[in-house]
Amino acid sequence: MRPEAQVHYLSRHTFDPSDAAVAAKAIIESEMAHRMDLVHQLAVRLSALEATITAVDTARHAAIAAGWTEAQLLELGLGAVENSPSAGRRVARPDELPVEPTLEAVAEPLAG
Repeated sequence: MRPEAQVHYLSRHTFDPSDAAVAAKAIIESEMAHRMDLVHQLAVRLSALEATITAVDTARHAAIAAGWTEAQLLELGLGAVENSPSAGRRVARPDELPVEPTLEAVAEPLAG
């Protein structure tokens, strides 16, 4: 490459490292805020799920105490909730575990 071509290229674009650092920090902070929001949403939903499972178990025990059998409840389509303590906790198989989102996947909604 000819020296004048290099000078011409560099003279067309002024690059400020501090501007790049500020822009990079904004991207990272936006990504972190988004990730924290997702964790918060998960925690809220898990809390609601636990409360619902507890209410379902309480109702199931009341139905059984009133004379219904597990078999009858199952026949009615009222089997134990999969994650209910009365059903035992379900353990996720490795192929069901969530995948950590990539930076591109997280940044895509932020760009639009």
